[in-house]
Order: sequence, then C-alpha cells, then structure tokens
Amino acid sequence: MIKIKKKNLILYYIGILSTFFLLINEYLRYNKFLTLNIIANMINFLIFIYLAYYQIKQNKLLKKLVITSNKILKGNFNTKIYIKGSKIFSEFGKIINDFSETLARNAEKQKIVEESRKKLLSNISHDLRTPLTSIIGYIDALKDGVAVNEKERKEYLDIVSYKAKNLKKLIDEIFYMAKLDSDDIPLNFKSYDLGEILRECIIEFLPQINKNNIALKVNIPDEKMLVYVDKLSLNRVISNLINNSLTYGGKGKVLGIDVISLDKEYKVTIWDKGPGIANEHLPYIFDRLYITDISRNNQSKRSGLGLAIVKKLLEKHEGKIWANSIPYEKTEFIFTLPKF
Repeated sequence: MIKIKKKNLILYYIGILSTFFLLINEYLRYNKFLTLNIIANMINFLIFIYLAYYQIKQNKLLKKLVITSNKILKGNFNTKIYIKGSKIFSEFGKIINDFSETLARNAEKQKIVEESRKKLLSNISHDLRTPLTSIIGYIDALKDGVAVNEKERKEYLDIVSYKAKNLKKLIDEIFYMAKLDSDDIPLNFKSYDLGEILRECIIEFLPQINKNNIALKVNIPDEKMLVYVDKLSLNRVISNLINNSLTYGGKGKVLGIDVISLDKEYKVTIWDKGPGIANEHLPYIFDRLYITDISRNNQSKRSGLGLAIVKKLLEKHEGKIWANSIPYEKTEFIFTLPKF
C-alpha cells in the first residue's frame, strides 16, 4: 500500500475539489444559473490562488536553499539558513547548516596544518642551514691552513664530526616523523614486561649517569607488568625521555623513574630536579614545532621533534603523555600504557 504524506494528501484533495467545482461550474453555466456560476468561479479562483501561492512559496524556499548552498561552496562557511513552516525544507536546511559547520571546522584545521607546515619548513631549513654553514666554515679553514698544528686540526675535525652527527640526527628525526605520519613504519606488537624494558634502557645510560655524578632513584615493581607493545618504539620513547631529563635537567643531579600499576594501565614517571619548564610552555612541548629551549635555559638547540615523536608513538600504543614542572624542585614526564 502506497502511503501519501499529509501535506501531499491535502493537495490531492484540493485538486479533486477543484475538478469537482469545475464540473459544477460547467453544469451551472450550461443551465444558466449565473449567480451560482459566479460563486463556483470564485471558489475555483481561490483554489487556484492557493495552489499558486503554495508553488511560489516552495520555489522561494528552494531558491533560498540553493543560494545558501552556493555561498557555502564558495567558502562562506558562516552562512546559516533557517526555514519555518516546511518540515522537509527545514530538515534540509539543518543538514546544510551541519555540513557548513563541518566544513568550517575542517577549514580551520587545514589552516592550522598549513601554518604548521610552513613554520616547520622554516624551522627545519634554519636548523639545517646553521650546522651546514658551520661545517663548511671549518672545512674551508682546514683547506686554507688556518689550523697551524696537528692539535688544532684535530679540534677542527672533532667539531666538524660533532656537527655532522647532529645534522644527521636531525635529518633522521625528520624522516622518522614523516614515516610515522604516513603509517609507513611497521610496528611489531608483542607481549613484554614493562619493568624489563625500563631496566634495559636505564643500563644504557649508566655510563652517562655515573660520569655526571647523577643520583639514580628507581622505583619499579618486581612483579611482571605485561604490556602489548612494539619494543623498539617503546625503547625509543623511554630512551628519549631519559636523555631529555639528563640533558636539560642534569643540573639537578637527580634522575628518577617510578612505575605505578593502576586499574587498566601502568603509569611511568621520569623526573629530574633541573631548571624545569615554565607553565606557559608546558602545553606546547609535545608540538613538533616547539623548538625553543627557554624552558631549559637554552642549554642547547634541538629539532623540536623528539617529544613529538614520543607522543606519536605512545598514541599508536593507545597511551598518553603529559608533563608537570616546578623549576629546581621536580620536572616530570608521565606516560601511560594499557595493561595486557
């Protein structure tokens, strides 16, 4: 059985009524009932006026929708349309408004991404140009015989080697971040003991810790803490955070690593007592474009990609990371991983 919508049903009956009055009108005209004929004509005229008005109204609503849609397509995403009296057109208008808001949000995100891309390219080009210029300068100095003896030549070569290695590290990080963004890095997820991975990473840094007379305070539970992770990625996360604390928080002469077991996840805290990070910088330190080291007293320049890579890798493991800091009291990087 075919169902006819209420409004369409009304028009259907009006059409039948109009036909009925046309037949009556012809009958009255034929039988010369002039007064009744005039009344029938008036009724038919009113029906015609209503149908014409309805059609014009529908056309106006449709035109309104078309004009609004064209404005949105031209990039005016703040355009809104509100229609009363017609449920169909009102619903369609709401869909257009929702679509416009989605496009506006996407356009804003795209704008931020584009600005970030430009800023990233600018920062990277600066970070590449500076060491390259320095390397070229030292090589030219060696070619011109500026180093008068073997000791000076060795010092120059050591500087060139150091800067070249840093440059390679920067380039490696850029390519690694690009691969992470495009999901081109295969992750081999398996079950591992989080405590064992943490201890392995700590052992790698022991020579640096002992050399700089840094006190190591570790609180890792003895029981197994199973996590489902890509081990290489997790090693990179932990090593990056430990190196970050030793590099920028080394003045505090303390490195701490704590692990807490929660209901559904493990919480790992890597902390130091160094210069800390100012509150205004904390929300941005995991941004790949955040290159300033004001928060760590400008001890060195870095690419700004290390912490961004850490965050990206943890997100791929359904983990989270954040930081808290009270200068020279406690600066901590905290991340979580789901239990397996």
